[in-house]
Amino acid sequence: MNELISAPIPAENIFSSKFRVHPVMSDAMEPTLRGGRDYVLIAPVAEYRDEGLYLVDVGSGVDIFRVRNSFDGKGGLLLFQENRQREYPMSLEKFEELVVAIVVADIKPRDERFLREARNG
Repeated sequence: MNELISAPIPAENIFSSKFRVHPVMSDAMEPTLRGGRDYVLIAPVAEYRDEGLYLVDVGSGVDIFRVRNSFDGKGGLLLFQENRQREYPMSLEKFEELVVAIVVADIKPRDERFLREARNG
């Protein structure tokens, strides 16, 4: 095998209860993630795992947020969405009540028809 190409991930490791494909529904993370066009590969979590993108249940539904440490000395976090230009400070405890999953990978489809068909059965 060519050393420049990484070994493939076995399909059974992706298609498992550990990962799910989730559609990006809103434009809140544009231009990084396009609402109605892109998808993300997520891993369900119940706690903060380090800075990154997370699905958070904001009460009106689940949305994607970039989460980083606030460095406030209290263990707080800052949640924000790139298209909204607003930060939401949150305690670690509150975040862990609301977090649904962490984003593992972005999926930028070339032909969305196949993903829509797979999603609809």
